[in-house]
Amino acid sequence: MALSGTYAFNLDIDAVIQEATEMIGGGEILGHEPASARRSLNLLLADWQNQGILLWSTDVSTITVAASTTTYDLSSATIDVMEAVLNRDNTDLQMTRISFEEYLKIPTKGQTGRPAQYTVKRNQSYPIMYVWPLPENNTDVIKVERIGFLQDINKSAGQNADIPRRFLPCLTTGLAYYMSMKRPGVDANRIAMLKTVYGEQFKNAMEEDKERASLYFRPKLGYV
Repeated sequence: MALSGTYAFNLDIDAVIQEATEMIGGGEILGHEPASARRSLNLLLADWQNQGILLWSTDVSTITVAASTTTYDLSSATIDVMEAVLNRDNTDLQMTRISFEEYLKIPTKGQTGRPAQYTVKRNQSYPIMYVWPLPENNTDVIKVERIGFLQDINKSAGQNADIPRRFLPCLTTGLAYYMSMKRPGVDANRIAMLKTVYGEQFKNAMEEDKERASLYFRPKLGYV
């Protein structure tokens, strides 16, 4: 049996749109449909990020602190912060995330020292990170594991979606489902079928997209 010997299969946006329209069936693509499909793809990807953490959208960025400075603006491409550590003298020290309400209740917000706690205020334009105590130097570095937005889809030919290949099935079926709701004359049973298949494929992809490390819980025992 002869195999290809390659591992490069992918679909650009044009091919994703074509695959989705074939799933819907019906007449030829109208002139405005590619633009409508790209808009639907961006909405689809935004919805994915509302349903869970997509591992490939996380990365680590660094912030060099400034003495006595409370807040640090994060990139507008940042959704939220998962973890943060303070690096001092090449040693990483874990920081604890607290709620913004807990931060507001700290009576000594002007206290300086080694930042040990942080909170993130998620604004419309970009998140802001608050640290406490305030940094006591200009040399410490905060390493932030952040969740980032997926890149926009703004053209069809020669552009790929910002996803791993294993998410292509649910991307194409999800687009077919979104477009079927906008296309006149599509049978309701087909729309329902596309929704079901899309939901199953997305569930499978999300279950596969997970950390492989083991997680252990150790109860804390005490005496009453």
